[in-house]
Amino acid sequence: MLRDEGEQYANKLREAGVDVTSVRVAGMVHDFLLLDSLRNTKAANVARSLAIDALHKALH
Repeated sequence: MLRDEGEQYANKLREAGVDVTSVRVAGMVHDFLLLDSLRNTKAANVARSLAIDALHKALH
């Protein structure tokens, strides 16, 4: 699933009443968090922090 499909899926979930957080990181490629050359960029650090915060909120 790539960006457009992911955003459409998030919108459908939202319309169905599911609590959804969808974030687009401008200028980054799909799966940029998994690429060694991008893992320590500011964008990756912000995205990782957002994911950690969302998981923490959901699990605690």
